[in-house]
Amino acid sequence: MKKVLLSLMMATSLVACGEKTEAPKENEKPVVKIGAVLPLTGNTSMLGESLKAGILAAVADRKDTKHKYEIVWEDDQHSPAKAVAAAHKLISSDKVNAVVTFMLGMGRAIAPVADRAGVITLVATLEQKNMKPMGKMAIVQGPSVESFQARSLEVFKKKGVKKIALIAANVGVSCSGTQQLGKKLSEDGVEAVVECFNPGERNFRLLLSKYNDYSDFYVSGFPPETELLISQLLEMGVKKDRIFGQGMDTGEIVEEYNGINHISPSNGTPEFVERLTKEYGLKNVYMAATTYDLINLIIDAFENVSEKSNEKVLEYMKLNATRKCMSGTCEIQPNGFIVNEAEWRTYKDGMPVVMNE
Repeated sequence: MKKVLLSLMMATSLVACGEKTEAPKENEKPVVKIGAVLPLTGNTSMLGESLKAGILAAVADRKDTKHKYEIVWEDDQHSPAKAVAAAHKLISSDKVNAVVTFMLGMGRAIAPVADRAGVITLVATLEQKNMKPMGKMAIVQGPSVESFQARSLEVFKKKGVKKIALIAANVGVSCSGTQQLGKKLSEDGVEAVVECFNPGERNFRLLLSKYNDYSDFYVSGFPPETELLISQLLEMGVKKDRIFGQGMDTGEIVEEYNGINHISPSNGTPEFVERLTKEYGLKNVYMAATTYDLINLIIDAFENVSEKSNEKVLEYMKLNATRKCMSGTCEIQPNGFIVNEAEWRTYKDGMPVVMNE
């Protein structure tokens, strides 16, 4: 009996040691695992596919690396609860070095779990420059609310907006950011009114009827609500070039979007957009450049640090985050947020046309 117990203890010890070291076999590269928690099914699945394509493109572009980079995919269906469950599984079972996700809600749900395990969290999202750090092991990238507001004010001025209704979803920072934008417009002498709606709303006609005498509208949110809002605005006779907003082009680029003013994260270079559209069959590339940048940054870190701990990798990322990137310019803030500039674009035949001067 004692021999059996001793044998079991030795076997358990060997398995545990094997799980801990995970030494690569001869002539094999050491593996770095990155978990991707994205909305791959549900109403925002098209957005998830765009974010996924950015990750795949980044890994594909890194040919001669010291490490092999594996992506482990998890579907959160745009639910913080499912995102947390996925993070627990990725960290405890898949032993990932990092988790990449989308939006503040998912990032704030995952970051505490990752922090406790010493795992890096990468978040692609709209952000505010003065936000509290998401976590000690977190890196966040995306345009700041301030950048969206500055770009929107610039576009409104160029378009001669004097009176506008701003309509936003109660999700993320859409409503609060739109309220701030409305306040800035009022300070500039523009007559601005702000309305916020709850996700799931389908019929906006009663709300819009309050603004029959308005010619300019701003929409902030995500499909399918934004698609319905735009369709109902067009029913009212609102002209396409008098519709503005952000987040509208996160779904399929429908015909109605041609000619509308979108204030959005950068799509990257025209070549990047064309590549992702052809290689991955995407109908939009919303924030694919952001996930492309984040994955490239963490690969750079693993390739260059001598001590392969997640803490040292994170330290390298923060020191080298300010750079030229696919999203334009990446500039890291003291809170660990990498800020990009927002982009003004419209669509022609379903393809983005950048309007920035």
